[in-house]
Amino acid sequence: MRWRTAVGLFVVGATGACAATAVVEVPRAADARDAAPAARPAPEDAGGDASPAPPADAGAPADAVDAAADAPARACPAGEVEIPPTGPEGFRMMKGREGSHRVVLTRAFCMDESEVTVRQYAACVDAGRCLEPWTKDPFSTYPKLPDHPVNLVNWKKARAYCEWVGKRLPTEAEWEWAATGPEQYKYPWGNEPEPSCDLVDFTRFGAPKTRAGGDVGCHGGGPSKVGAHPAGDRLWPFGYVHDLAGNVWEWVEDSFAPFEKGQADAPPKVDPLVRNQTPMHPLRGGAWNRSFGGMAVTFRAAAQFTYQVPGVGVRCVRGAPHPTPPPRHDVDVPGWRPPTKH
Repeated sequence: MRWRTAVGLFVVGATGACAATAVVEVPRAADARDAAPAARPAPEDAGGDASPAPPADAGAPADAVDAAADAPARACPAGEVEIPPTGPEGFRMMKGREGSHRVVLTRAFCMDESEVTVRQYAACVDAGRCLEPWTKDPFSTYPKLPDHPVNLVNWKKARAYCEWVGKRLPTEAEWEWAATGPEQYKYPWGNEPEPSCDLVDFTRFGAPKTRAGGDVGCHGGGPSKVGAHPAGDRLWPFGYVHDLAGNVWEWVEDSFAPFEKGQADAPPKVDPLVRNQTPMHPLRGGAWNRSFGGMAVTFRAAAQFTYQVPGVGVRCVRGAPHPTPPPRHDVDVPGWRPPTKH
């Protein structure tokens, strides 16, 4: 395969793959996306996020006090959600799609409950540890929208930020497990309802190819504030993970490679991490300018590591370090040349 030199997104869907380019045309609309998400109760087992239970002598039922005492301790810091290991049976990655295969994850990890915000990323820039995102785009969130996901960050910038905060990018298997869970849901919120603007920031039938980065999405061009669509969250016992569908694509650590056919009955892959010297890395979760099909947890895309467009951001995880080093990305890949901008 010869890798495309254009700044393009390689989209892998149910019927194959196609390339799409990001074209920016019109200014960003400012509207309902900036509204704060509605409050809702904490998860049933969410530990210390909820109001503390009153002491027994304040009239609380004895069984309620005992239940609080027996609740498991939170393993992840505030702002992160514990994602447990899969168990020995694993889960079916890419369920229902070509290349479906079973994966076992042996270790728990902590996933950021939200995509990395402009405010968080700016602290890394101010510390001299991160390069600024590409800002010469009308839908750039940096630096003017502190509570929105930082966008226009390439794979190296995303990876540098996660390292600075003592975390890392998730593997592609970790990302999908966090989004689908043991129920193997089609979407982070369940198998139904189908995507809507109550659940995600997306574009029902996708952005036109002539303005892939244009004034589309549920609230106009550009992503929403993180956590602005709580009805579409993924619920785990210790918390909600926001925006795993829509808003911005999220980089993962793996190098890109098509999944092999005919692996449905093969032994499970254990803690997989794909490494190769191609310039491509997968992107997961879809974005505000992606269609309803892109909201499925099994939808994947890939782009070269220098790719930075308004629909791409980052989310980090805390867990065991990756067992192998990343690709160098300075080898001679036929048909690819690095761009001059940073």
